[in-house]
Amino acid sequence: MSSRPKVSVIIAASNNAEHIEECLDSVLSQDFQEFEVIAVDVNSTDGTKEILAETAGEDERVIFLADSMGSIGHAKNMALDRVRTPYVLFVEPEDYLYQDALEYLVKELEENPDTDLYACDTQCFGDDSFGRTNEDIRKVIAEANENDDRTQEMESRVMRSWMFDDIAMYRTSFLNNNNIRHYDEPGWGEQDTAFRFLTMMMGRLSLSVSIQYGRRAETGKRRITEPGTVADVCDEFRFLRKKLKEDQNLWWKSRLVFWQAYYDRNMLLYEKLSDNLRSKLSKRMQADIKDAIYHKEYSREHFDVTVREEMEILLHSVEEFDRYQTDKLLKREKERDEALIREKRLTEIFTAPQADETERLSRENRNRLKELRRKNRLDRKWLLDEMTRDLAPLRMLMGITPYEMGNILGVSENTYKSIETGKKEITWDQYMALLFVFKYNDRTATVADTLGLYPEPLKDRMRKGIIYGYG
Repeated sequence: MSSRPKVSVIIAASNNAEHIEECLDSVLSQDFQEFEVIAVDVNSTDGTKEILAETAGEDERVIFLADSMGSIGHAKNMALDRVRTPYVLFVEPEDYLYQDALEYLVKELEENPDTDLYACDTQCFGDDSFGRTNEDIRKVIAEANENDDRTQEMESRVMRSWMFDDIAMYRTSFLNNNNIRHYDEPGWGEQDTAFRFLTMMMGRLSLSVSIQYGRRAETGKRRITEPGTVADVCDEFRFLRKKLKEDQNLWWKSRLVFWQAYYDRNMLLYEKLSDNLRSKLSKRMQADIKDAIYHKEYSREHFDVTVREEMEILLHSVEEFDRYQTDKLLKREKERDEALIREKRLTEIFTAPQADETERLSRENRNRLKELRRKNRLDRKWLLDEMTRDLAPLRMLMGITPYEMGNILGVSENTYKSIETGKKEITWDQYMALLFVFKYNDRTATVADTLGLYPEPLKDRMRKGIIYGYG
């Protein structure tokens, strides 16, 4: 171990044997070597404790602690109290650091002496535990930034980015001087929500979208069935609220962002809960928000229109809110399944022998196109929807950027991105322009035909010089 390490990497683990070795390897193999690892086990029964102890015995850079309290937050605080280095980084046991992560984060803090923490985006391997891919997450953040024109005490991009689990390196002096610690009552989860919020509100932040870090996410859609989970999460927000109120200026500055974070975090939890627990969470949220209204801490005008409508439904009726959210989740799941099918089809096109794949996919669309030819009409809605679904893969297959595609269409980059993400409906003129872009590019011509984007009825009308009268 270096005689004077600069960074303390804290890992608090509980029954994480599946990923902990890979996590430790990613930390110990960093290019930057001026660090120590403080690894704390919390009542593991699957071999995690033994792995951590063995690693500490073999590598002097690793300090092993055991915490029997049964709280991840308490374990993190225990480790934090041992830190004597200038910088601190918290790593979850299922996470993975790229080889230059520590070097990158230390460099940024050293070059920005006026900042208290440096945060950067994370990259998921596969889906996260809510079924979102890394691209989904970045898209949600981008859309929130583009649509959010509210004036806030804290930039929306910072708060939204924080909500999606950035990684951050902190100055130890900042955490100690402000007595910022994790919520540490025994309970569910990583218990870092309050900690992250306090550091964002109290510190001077430097934020980057550079990806220097990986998150070995929980794949699949596991549902939480433990009844105490709802109370655990809501109690952490009570802890955070109490901590913020210790400084009335800080509370006044952060109260609106607090309620936005409260709603966003709880709705992420809502997706993950088993059906019988969702109503329990809704009732708890309704009670908390009514209390906030009573104490004049909550302003509906702070939230965007969609969230504002959901809040109104919740305040009116828990049952109505649960029905609304159930319908919303089912719709989202259906859209996601459809997108996965499209992605799989395009992957098959790009990887399989093209002639065979073209024939196979042509057979899939044959009945539908045959019916369209029989009626001698164009299903405009179907064609526009199909173009929107396939737009991003086709553009990437061509090897051009959204900016370049926007120039081709004669629209701005932001307008094109809105079309590609489905936020803005594509027009028939734009459809025709895109069709010919893809038809006259060697890499996309066959794919456009295979996906049915240039059906026979349209070809017939183009040959006849007729492009109107579509139904």
